[in-house]
Amino acid sequence: MNEAQSNLNDSGTVGLTAWENHWQKTNDTAAFEESTPLHNYLQTHWSNFLKQTISPHNDTKLIDLACGKGTVSELAVSQGKAANTGRLDIHCVDASFSAVKNVAQRLSISAALQANCANLPYQNDSFDLVVSQFGIEYAPAHSAKEFARILKSSGRFASVIHYKNGAIYQDCNEKRKLIEKILSLNLFEKAQVAFTAGYAVVDGKLPPQVFQKADADFAPVIEQYKQVIISTNSEVKSLLIQILKDMGFMYENIASHSEQDVSDWLTSTKLEFINFKDRMSSMVNAAMDEEQICQMLAPFLAKGFTQTICERLSVDNDPPFAWFVQIANINA
Repeated sequence: MNEAQSNLNDSGTVGLTAWENHWQKTNDTAAFEESTPLHNYLQTHWSNFLKQTISPHNDTKLIDLACGKGTVSELAVSQGKAANTGRLDIHCVDASFSAVKNVAQRLSISAALQANCANLPYQNDSFDLVVSQFGIEYAPAHSAKEFARILKSSGRFASVIHYKNGAIYQDCNEKRKLIEKILSLNLFEKAQVAFTAGYAVVDGKLPPQVFQKADADFAPVIEQYKQVIISTNSEVKSLLIQILKDMGFMYENIASHSEQDVSDWLTSTKLEFINFKDRMSSMVNAAMDEEQICQMLAPFLAKGFTQTICERLSVDNDPPFAWFVQIANINA
């Protein structure tokens, strides 16, 4: 089992809180679910690319930038075994320590490192392959200079990047607005007040009228929350319904649950909502348009790379959901 290492001295500068909290709890990707057409499409797309670039009997040094759960690295490991390649030296880098820790525990790779993509701790011309899936767009724009710097002149860069106004972009934006609307209801704050009053009455510390007032203030918020659920077709609808059921069960059976457990549940659930909203917002803000893609290519062109390919990826007849950018040097 590999060990994750850190080269990130000031994590506060990279806006990691929502993603770090996410990776602490799961290896799942936040961009899409597994075993969906989109996931299967990307698996096939990367597999085809890696078959062309990881050659039998040749040594390959690969870095997976903003690796997340290490999807591309995992495919590279499989391709390396299938191709009977020479030494396959894989480095996974992410700004989230929890992400690289998960990858280090799950995959047999050379290194898993927490680092900022804008300041990579590698020498010039270190890698044959620089890859990323839904990751590098979160880094500052000037990070592209780092991607070009660590790539050998004979190497290849490939990245799947969120497409501005594309399918994933629209989905994330809708989810962001949905969660913002729910948070604006002050659902958890009103629930906390009602539960606190309820426990005070159960314990004989306050008269029933106090709870009746808190309950009256809470009731319209619940109705508004129900209307939000009814009005959405988002895939998170089932989760919103479950939260309503759980809250209702605790509310109706208040004496069966400790006040501290209920308070902790309300606090943690609200935090999950906030973190989810922040992740959706970060995806929306990170998505790139054609002009931004061209700006990202500039450091590679300045280094002498001569071949750039920018594909718009889509499943069936759906709108594009991502760019697939390849950069190489046909003269190398």
